[in-house]
Amino acid sequence: MTTYEKLQMLCERRGIRLSALSQETGVRSSVFTELKMGRTKKLSAKTLEKLAAYFGVPAGTLLDDPDTRDEMQEEIFRKRMALFDLSEKATAAELDTVYRVMRSLVGEDGEQEKK
Repeated sequence: MTTYEKLQMLCERRGIRLSALSQETGVRSSVFTELKMGRTKKLSAKTLEKLAAYFGVPAGTLLDDPDTRDEMQEEIFRKRMALFDLSEKATAAELDTVYRVMRSLVGEDGEQEKK
């Protein structure tokens, strides 16, 4: 999945168009056109951070790299987005519970604990 496709999917989930994303983030719409046409492969760190912050996702999930083209990686991305969508409906207490469960599964530093 390319960066452009990921941005499109995130916009669809929010119910907005790329033009609205451009206006709300200050990222020129030509950046999205260049991504779509394949003339640009990478975004600047500043642009990537703006877009990631807007959608509330880690910047790395927006990157277009060979690993994210793999079906397994795409499925992981979809699952992360589904969790994000669900989190918008959760109460603070529910989010705290999920957070504690996730921390216990992956450990303090984000790496899965070895048994």
